[in-house]
Amino acid sequence: MPRKRKSGPWIGISLLIIAIALGSGYLVKKFRRQINQRLSDYTQKAPPFTEALKFEHVFSNFPEGILGIDVSEYQGRIDFAGLQLQLQNRQIEFVVVRATMGKDGKDSRFKQNWEGFRPLPIKRGAYHYYRPNENSTLQAQNFIKTAQLKSGDLIPVLDIEKHSTIQSRDKLREGLKNWLKIVEAHYGVKPMIYTGDRFFWEVLHENGFDDYPIWVANYNPIVEPETEDWTIWQFSEKGSLPGIGEKIDLNVLIGGKRRLEELVIP
Repeated sequence: MPRKRKSGPWIGISLLIIAIALGSGYLVKKFRRQINQRLSDYTQKAPPFTEALKFEHVFSNFPEGILGIDVSEYQGRIDFAGLQLQLQNRQIEFVVVRATMGKDGKDSRFKQNWEGFRPLPIKRGAYHYYRPNENSTLQAQNFIKTAQLKSGDLIPVLDIEKHSTIQSRDKLREGLKNWLKIVEAHYGVKPMIYTGDRFFWEVLHENGFDDYPIWVANYNPIVEPETEDWTIWQFSEKGSLPGIGEKIDLNVLIGGKRRLEELVIP
């Protein structure tokens, strides 16, 4: 006589699939975290998950993704004459350059990097590193004065990674919104927000930032970031590129060339 199958595990899986199909946001997030955790656990036990394998993993999951990099003074002097804009048979199609930090900080290599990328076949953008203990209006003015973005450049980017040590999260959110409002009024476009997965959930999610494009950083071997509706994923901080002596950040933009064009200042 055929043995009757135990239905317990299959019932659970079926219910999970049904819940996801019905659009249960909580379960979708929980399921994604479980998949990410299992992948992370697997790679810790498996042979070393190299940067080359990570690169292949990301673009196999997002085959239409567009490769981009970001640079600052930490990359040192870039050899633009010898710079290779290709990695593992993928063209690098955008770069975001750090312009400013806080109310008065300026990246020491912003001008050289900005001008160096100008003649290259690549979309350029600039970002501001937000210091959570400093005045947001002065920070916005510092960025606008220094970056001086033009039509054809990528939309401005606000980099927020740290909590304030002198004010509440609500006050920090007010400052971030003030920076975004000032910069949007100046350029006529919504800026992009760069942050980490955890910071997104702790500070930004459902707190008035959902209309801004999100660029999220997560370097773990995961299927995709846990942040909702992200546009760019910074998946590595250990990229290597001929022409740049130090390690660089690698990013994938989803949505193809059309989405890239939507992120350009008219």
